[in-house]
Amino acid sequence: MGDRRKILQRVGLYVLVLLILVWTLGPFIWLFLTSISTQAKLNTIPIQWLPSPPTFEHYQAMFDPTSSTGALFLAAMRNSLIIASSTTIVCLIFGVLAAFSLARFSFRGRNALVMGMLATRLLPTIALAVPFYVLIVGYVERVAPMYDTRHNLVILYTSFIIGLVVWIMQGYFQTIPKDLDEAAMVDGCTRFQALTRVILPLVTPGLVTTGLLAFLLAWDEFLLALIFTRTSNAFTMPYFVFIVGSSQYYQSPAAVAAGGFMAALPPVILALVFQNRLVSGLTAGAVKG
Repeated sequence: MGDRRKILQRVGLYVLVLLILVWTLGPFIWLFLTSISTQAKLNTIPIQWLPSPPTFEHYQAMFDPTSSTGALFLAAMRNSLIIASSTTIVCLIFGVLAAFSLARFSFRGRNALVMGMLATRLLPTIALAVPFYVLIVGYVERVAPMYDTRHNLVILYTSFIIGLVVWIMQGYFQTIPKDLDEAAMVDGCTRFQALTRVILPLVTPGLVTTGLLAFLLAWDEFLLALIFTRTSNAFTMPYFVFIVGSSQYYQSPAAVAAGGFMAALPPVILALVFQNRLVSGLTAGAVKG
């Protein structure tokens, strides 16, 4: 009876894992199958699940730098990598310093400050997009060129993401005993040296997890890129997916699927590379000392 129960539990676990895999990977697989289908096959009824024959014309167009689609794709990929990476670095540098200060020093209004920074993630992006547009186009542009530039998007993305970075990293720092700071300073370290030499190595999984989250948020941002860019100087992969394969009256679903598939690859590869630290970081962040 006991063996039968264990078998049923194991079968139930396998079924649950299979359902989760289908739920997670299903859209990604469907996106790829759509991207290698012809328009005629996409319009057939009933739907053909496997394209026959498959076509890679949209991928060939994206990787052809001499074509308009290829030039736009390479520019968008380059811009997204630069903007997302820069945003992640800026958020981690200033977010770590702020989070460490909030975790180690007690002062009036500390919790209110953290909640105020976190509130930037609670507001819809469109609620702040108009004030930012008025500020940048109406005032900052008179002093320095900001509109349709990569550094403008880095500043905007950082303002939306850094509050979340501070909140998450504060939780990681609170798991580290203050005795380690004090012991390092007794040995001659300054407060900053204690942070960089002692504390940060202990929260490396948390840094990786938070950095990946910041990168994904910056990579996936679409509305700000749509509002604050107009040329290939700064538009990103989400914006490229929006315009690829489009004309005045028609947009190719297969081209959009191919663009979406390529836009999803860098974050997936990044997560696979850092998956061990990502899991340990999530586990460490779930426990507070």
